Amino acid sequence: MKNLVVLSDRLDAFVERIGKLSSWLIFILVLMVAGDVLFRYFFHISSIAEQELQWHILAAIAMFGSAFTFQQKEHVRVDLFYHHYSERVKQMMDILIPLFIIIPFSIFIIYLSSDYVMQSYHNGEVSPDPGGLPYRYLVKSLIPIGFILIFVQALAVLFKAISRVVGEK
Repeated sequence: MKNLVVLSDRLDAFVERIGKLSSWLIFILVLMVAGDVLFRYFFHISSIAEQELQWHILAAIAMFGSAFTFQQKEHVRVDLFYHHYSERVKQMMDILIPLFIIIPFSIFIIYLSSDYVMQSYHNGEVSPDPGGLPYRYLVKSLIPIGFILIFVQALAVLFKAISRVVGEK
């Protein structure tokens, strides 16, 4: 069981680093939006590519931040019921939910979105807007990457819950 805890801690550390990266992306996005507003209203200069980049960064924040949010136990959960359960029931839920819901759903989304990304890559998809960004597959690749991170965090939660349940016996 000690190996499960060590592996879980390593997975948590990886997701935490990605979460910190996401927080830096928020800072960058705020600077970009402020700069865009200043340039647009004071200098009457605007860039479609920069505005699209803002949306791409926002997508990265959402996809990277979701696994970190899950790790910090700030994700959406039916806390109305969860906090009333005994510790034993909570531990069993921490095993069953990742095992039967989060991990299979993540694998399903990774599988589907990988084809979506590859199709965009093979078609050489670019922004439909004049002056927009090329390489649309890069932003689309955030979908499988985000769900890989959720998968990794679900494994960490699962391993910790298993080690707690087995360690109590």
